Amino acid sequence: MLNRRTFIKLASICLLPLSQFSQAITPQYRAITLKLRTETQDWFANYAPIQLWASDLKQLDLQQFETVQIEVQNQLPEATSLHWHGMRVENRMDGVSGMTQAPIAAGASFNYQITARDAGTYWAHAHHQTYEQLARGLYLPLIVWEAEKYVVDQDLLMVIDDWLINADRQLDIASLANFTEWAHGGRKGNVITVNRQRDNIYHCKLGQRIRLRLLNAANSRIMTLAFPNLKVWILAKDGQPLPTPLKSDKPLTLGPAERYDLIVEIPQSIGNFPIYEVSAKQKLVVSNIVVTANDRLLQHDSEPLALPENRLPKIDKNNIVHRKKLLMEGGAMGNLQQARYQGELLSVNELVKKQQIWSFNGVANLADQPLLTAKSGEMVEIEIINQTRWPHAMHLHGHHFKADSAFYPKNIWHDTLLIEAGGTTKIMFRAGERGKWLLHCHMIEHQASGMATWIQVS
Repeated sequence: MLNRRTFIKLASICLLPLSQFSQAITPQYRAITLKLRTETQDWFANYAPIQLWASDLKQLDLQQFETVQIEVQNQLPEATSLHWHGMRVENRMDGVSGMTQAPIAAGASFNYQITARDAGTYWAHAHHQTYEQLARGLYLPLIVWEAEKYVVDQDLLMVIDDWLINADRQLDIASLANFTEWAHGGRKGNVITVNRQRDNIYHCKLGQRIRLRLLNAANSRIMTLAFPNLKVWILAKDGQPLPTPLKSDKPLTLGPAERYDLIVEIPQSIGNFPIYEVSAKQKLVVSNIVVTANDRLLQHDSEPLALPENRLPKIDKNNIVHRKKLLMEGGAMGNLQQARYQGELLSVNELVKKQQIWSFNGVANLADQPLLTAKSGEMVEIEIINQTRWPHAMHLHGHHFKADSAFYPKNIWHDTLLIEAGGTTKIMFRAGERGKWLLHCHMIEHQASGMATWIQVS
């Protein structure tokens, strides 16, 4: 019913000049154009530049609480879509091709409208033919800046990725559908870059405190980074602040798609401080911090301050409404005998012919029915049981959750987390926006060959 107050408000709008009338009835948001296109990188001397996929923006910067409309123009030769990884968006804006939207055809465009609810480090990446398009480099980091500025001497980004390069020093496109890799740990590259550079350098001054934002953008490689001779605190995980920054003197492991915000204290000595990737037998220098003199003395006598907390729905362990088990099976050296694929029960040999080798609860790839259905606001617990010989990085779209994993500090938020081979982890979250939300392994080749399901929020 139209009450008197509403009537007066509408009537007053109608009396405005046309220009002001348009402003009064048009939603206010910042318009951004994002062009998806090819790019080249000169990584190897005496060889042709490498052809990659990318966007015209190297980094997307949003302000907390602002609403933006992002026109994504697809200038690539194939259809695609963009998923806003870690962002709590409307379901229709989640960017999952075939589930929340049709793919953006080559030469076409799509408007994503997003409100940046949570400050932190996120990323946007292809979610159509992801195993191919992510391997080609179709992603960009996304930073939502805090409403109240968090003061550091420098705010730096470290996007680490691996690339499979062939003998011609070009991206190995021919091996993208290598099913042996899909059935094992996923596609692994032979070249590691930081911020798409093979020789990334950070220039810092004596005694500075820097905020270093880490993102593992690899298809499947688990990265472990070491920061010798540097003081390091974990500030946030997957965009969400820790209640108190946690001092860390051990190498930090990131599964695919995981992010960490760190505080790094630069020593009071001039020189070069390498950052290593140490997951293999031979450690690799993946970046260097070059420290030079400062024109003023910087000394820090106190621990770093915590970031402001984002307004996430609270976890209530004593009021779980939905409990569900998710059994992971399959892969090389696994025990998978059969699974249901596209409604048909198939033997493992029949599954392999269809490029499927992993299953969730006996189903390879997306089932017709959701793993569970919950009402918005209800508490959910999913026990994930990894009965495979491989670790998996599980990602839940549109939500953040807490987990009982001993692999991580207690009581932190995730949108992606590693589950070790043979391990079991319970995740807990409050059902969010209505819609269909994907839950999948972010070893992208594992997702493509079976490890994907979804939840329905009504």
